Amino acid sequence: MPRSGGSTGQDRRRDIEGLRAIAVLAVLLYHLRVPGLGGGFAGVDVFFVISGFLITGLLLREVERTGRVSLREFYARRARRLLPAALVVIALTFAASWVVLSPTTRPDLVADVLGSTLYVVNWVLAARSVDYLAEGAGVSPLQHYWSLAVEEQFYLVWPLFVLLGLTLAARSRYAPRRVLLALLATLTVASLVWSVVATAQSPATAYFVTPTRLWQLGAGALLAFAVPALRRWPAGAAQVMALLGLALVVTTVLAVDSSTPWPGSAALLPVLGSAMVVAAGSTGHPTLVSRVLGLPPMVLLGGLSYSIYLIHWPLLVLVEEQRGALGPVGLTLVGVGTIGLAALMRVLVEDPVRFGSGLAGRPGRTLVAAGTGMAVLSVAAGVAWATRPTLGETTTAGPAALVADPWDSRWELREDPRSAYDTEGPLQPDPELAREDVPTYYDDGCQIQEGVAMFDTSCVYGEPDAETVVALWGDSKLGQYASALDAIALRESWRLEYYLKSACSPTVRGAVAEDCNAFGRATVEELIADPPHLVVIGSGGFEEPEQEGMVEGVRTLIDAGIDVVVVDDNPHPDQAAYECAAEHPRDLLACERRPKDTSGRPFLALVHEATGAPVIDPNPWICPEEDTCPVAIGGQLVYRQGSHITDTYARSLTPFLYRGLAELGLTAASARDIALDDVPARPGDAR
Repeated sequence: MPRSGGSTGQDRRRDIEGLRAIAVLAVLLYHLRVPGLGGGFAGVDVFFVISGFLITGLLLREVERTGRVSLREFYARRARRLLPAALVVIALTFAASWVVLSPTTRPDLVADVLGSTLYVVNWVLAARSVDYLAEGAGVSPLQHYWSLAVEEQFYLVWPLFVLLGLTLAARSRYAPRRVLLALLATLTVASLVWSVVATAQSPATAYFVTPTRLWQLGAGALLAFAVPALRRWPAGAAQVMALLGLALVVTTVLAVDSSTPWPGSAALLPVLGSAMVVAAGSTGHPTLVSRVLGLPPMVLLGGLSYSIYLIHWPLLVLVEEQRGALGPVGLTLVGVGTIGLAALMRVLVEDPVRFGSGLAGRPGRTLVAAGTGMAVLSVAAGVAWATRPTLGETTTAGPAALVADPWDSRWELREDPRSAYDTEGPLQPDPELAREDVPTYYDDGCQIQEGVAMFDTSCVYGEPDAETVVALWGDSKLGQYASALDAIALRESWRLEYYLKSACSPTVRGAVAEDCNAFGRATVEELIADPPHLVVIGSGGFEEPEQEGMVEGVRTLIDAGIDVVVVDDNPHPDQAAYECAAEHPRDLLACERRPKDTSGRPFLALVHEATGAPVIDPNPWICPEEDTCPVAIGGQLVYRQGSHITDTYARSLTPFLYRGLAELGLTAASARDIALDDVPARPGDAR
């Protein structure tokens, strides 16, 4: 984390350097999986308080000394201090990750490089954290840059707030310090309230975004205003405050873990604790805590804390990618190596740039150099993005290669289905793009996210004004066929309504997540109130108690005179199949695996038996031999993330699903009217 501040007195406080050491050790040991330190991630919260305190102290002293704030000099100081090491680590991590990590991670890697370089990666990660399509995404080697992004955004905005406060003070009878304090207090309280509410509603997003973290920097900033008053505190009060503050920080590291909703109200513990330690040191009285924190080893580690934080995470991720999960000895070596590399970074990069005559005292030159470095990295990431594969026009056969006789009234599997399995690439889509090959309804926001209990009535496809209505009710495993079903709806002149929700079976009770049950009940009520011609249901693996709720929901629809058809779940591969395809492009048969036993197929079969709802089974065209499933058929990659099939393969299954509906008498077209080449083009394709 950044060592915020310049070279003046407050920045050289030994107790603050020692507190930095505790914070970075907490983060480092937590990531090295040292037992008993489940709350080590709270070291970041300690850094936020320190940064807010030091930066605000610098700005206040400048205002008191000159009556203004020089944005040019402020941003130049920040650039000299933070950018050199940060850009070097990003560049090295980018290069190493491109070689070491699976090609399937490259889209996320490029996004993270750009986000880290431009200090917005926290928003990139926040979006990914609630993205159901990110299932199976690997850990980002630049994920830790989220906290640097939060700090940089604070550094960008806070001086502007100071200028606003000075302007308001000049137009009023209030002192600038009082106006600034009022602005900061308002911002801090608002952020704290937002943090508590957002953490309760969406903890995955709240962890990364700036508004939920700003109050932690604000707490340190408010403390900077209190320094004059703190200097009048007695020595005894400083002793008690320092001990209590350090106890709060240590308690957080030892007592909380990753299951604790964070930041929210729980983050008050390390924030208040670190603020109390800094406040005690600001009284001017030596304390037992300040003596311990000021010991030479602590000060040394504190001075290396920024580089330690930058280096440790990509080093751990890349080493484990190469060698597998490390044991205690390996993790210890990573920790020792991190500190050694941090020392080299300090000597070779940080200090020469920060204090060298070429940039020190030259804000204009500093800002040009900073902008150039960021631009070079951004261009490199942009070139990598521009040269990657694309989801082009589909020209391969896919499941059609499995059909024995395309002209037969019933399509049967060829006797040797393995002859249609691909042994080597290239494939459509390229495995690198597997997780991007999804139906367009995701981009439209029509996959209802976890935690949301109501459908979106605007999610309508096919022919929206058609009189015949077909509803899709299920989770993403039914949604994977959206492109195919939309094409059928256009051919049949259907209005296609989506009731698709992430990780929720089509059930009205029995689901672990109550929002799934509420969503199912609301869906059934809507369908009963305005009955469609047909309801198509489907789901991935789920818990047995949900089965009764599914049967109840389907019976309710059937009793209301609505046709219901079940689309069977496809087998679940026991690995990230697309990653295997990327790693074995010349031996795709090495990626064949037995499917997991977590498929929802048995439960869907029981729903069929209990209600009589017919089943369309696309699985002969996905996993023909059942005991092992291929990764690619007819030139097409079968799976994207998790157990979902690629949109390319799903579109190629359109005639098979269409014939299944036709054979049940649910379409105007007869089975003979449907040919193997009745495959919809991807939006934007030339076909």
